[in-house]
Amino acid sequence: MKKVISVIFVLFVSIIFGSLTAFAAELSWGENIVYTDEILDDAYIFAGNGNIEGNVNGDLYIAGGSIVVNGNVSEDLVVVGGKVTVMGNIGGDLRIAGGQASVYSTIGDDVIMVGGQLDIGKTAVVNGSVIVGTGILTVDGYVKEDIRGGLGMLLLNGNVDRNVIVSVEDKLSISKTASIGGNLTYSSLLESDIPEGVVKGTVKFNKFEKEPLLERVTYLFFIQKLVSFLSALVLLLLIVTFMPKSLVQSAEATKENVFKSFGIGLLTMIAAVIGSILLLITVIGIPLALIILSSLVVVFYVAQIFVSVWIAGYLFKLKNFGKTKLFGAAALGLLLYYLIGFIPFVGWAVKIVLFLVGVGAIVMRKMHYWKFLKDKGMF
Repeated sequence: MKKVISVIFVLFVSIIFGSLTAFAAELSWGENIVYTDEILDDAYIFAGNGNIEGNVNGDLYIAGGSIVVNGNVSEDLVVVGGKVTVMGNIGGDLRIAGGQASVYSTIGDDVIMVGGQLDIGKTAVVNGSVIVGTGILTVDGYVKEDIRGGLGMLLLNGNVDRNVIVSVEDKLSISKTASIGGNLTYSSLLESDIPEGVVKGTVKFNKFEKEPLLERVTYLFFIQKLVSFLSALVLLLLIVTFMPKSLVQSAEATKENVFKSFGIGLLTMIAAVIGSILLLITVIGIPLALIILSSLVVVFYVAQIFVSVWIAGYLFKLKNFGKTKLFGAAALGLLLYYLIGFIPFVGWAVKIVLFLVGVGAIVMRKMHYWKFLKDKGMF
């Protein structure tokens, strides 16, 4: 399990920081987005359902529930989605964080995925390696370098030119039609039956004992944090895109009034919780209580964004940053905020304090906005 978590962490960092090197020349947002025309530069797309039919002459970053990429992408394709289908050729890396992904085309370099299931179809050619932290990996196509990672199940029917180095929790299945040009090294609870002649190099099996409950809980905790971070990162990109000045102004105001922001955040949360409890006691107040509690979920994510920009404000002069640099700086601040939570004994307490500062920053920003409207005589 430790190996699996380590692999997932490496993949996670590569996916995230690979996406911080550029900002969108093309930015689209909507429930259903279909691109049929050619995109001449990098593109960032957020959609409930996204269908890319045209070619992209640059990097493509896309997030959504269901994603289909039929067009060719000249550089990297980075996807965060529930269901991902890649039919077009990719010039660079294919990096995925999602539930289920299927690849049927030529990939110029590595395929890197964190998620539920990855299928490399018969028509797929991966010129680099397949590096995964997934539940199921099925390879029917051609991988020119290695297969590496931690996964629940590996089903190999295709060809791998070099080595296969994996940690498998459930099952390793290699068919007679498969071919491994190098060595096979795998860790699992049980040794698998490897057909003769499939592996050109050596076969090494490492048995590991069934993981204790603590390790499984740790694994699930890590996955939850990963999903939470990805969600917060998408929200960060949206807020930076549509209200960058407000974020920077809030960060500057919070730096000058940290204790005030913390106090306001603490009082706001206490009032919200106590108010919700009192409303739940009364029948007539239950709908309002549910609205308040639902709003707290939104506040939980938005407060992280304000905290990340506030932290970034101590590292960079945000006033001089455009959207590109602001997003990168805030993403670094967001990562630091999450990593603080992993500090033994005190991390959780520090993170709560930072969260309350973020809540206070939101409230202070709203108060400033209301004061502005009042001064203008708008209410």
